[in-house]
Amino acid sequence: INELDDALKEKQFKAFFQPKYDMCTDRVIGAEALVRWEHPEKGLLPPGIFIPVLEKNGYIAKVDLYIYEETCIFLKKCMDEGIPLHPVSVNLSRVGFYNPNLFQTLCEIAERYQIPRKYLELEITETAYATDSEMIFSVVEKLRQGGFRILMDDFGSGYSSLNMLKDISADVLKIDMAFLRATENEVKGQDILETIISLGGKLGMEVITEGVETDKQLLMLTE
Repeated sequence: INELDDALKEKQFKAFFQPKYDMCTDRVIGAEALVRWEHPEKGLLPPGIFIPVLEKNGYIAKVDLYIYEETCIFLKKCMDEGIPLHPVSVNLSRVGFYNPNLFQTLCEIAERYQIPRKYLELEITETAYATDSEMIFSVVEKLRQGGFRILMDDFGSGYSSLNMLKDISADVLKIDMAFLRATENEVKGQDILETIISLGGKLGMEVITEGVETDKQLLMLTE
């Protein structure tokens, strides 16, 4: 906790970009920005070590905006070098939604680097929707109307309420990697997974499954 301010000032937090693939074409269609802490003494720290601490003390909102800006810098670099752009998604924690200037801040950063908003996607966890749904829904709708695409992250790891899916304003449903692993060798789980994918399509939402690591998982999802 004592090192957080210096870590931000010295840019010790790094954005890594995990690709998203279209399984029909096997082409990269985007990425997700992931945060790692490049600690000067402890080396590269995974998020499981520091994210829970950041969430407890509210500092996560600052780190979210930092990674969002680092993503804009990355996309600007791609544009300047003539590299075709793909959308990149950035996580927004529940804490950040209590910032009344969130929408304005996100817009200002995007404009500073001249990044069209269609290339900036915002990920919000399923549990965030469930814990403060009315406030979250209001801000999310404003973000969508402002040109940002919204992803519901970690679906299947928490409440997974069908009623919430009915009310939610999101463009993409992201199935949690733990759910994928749990269903890999379970017929009933695979049936549920198939139903979620089908339901997402009927609701006009794209569906992403996180954490695909084996050929078996890939085959199961393709089928």
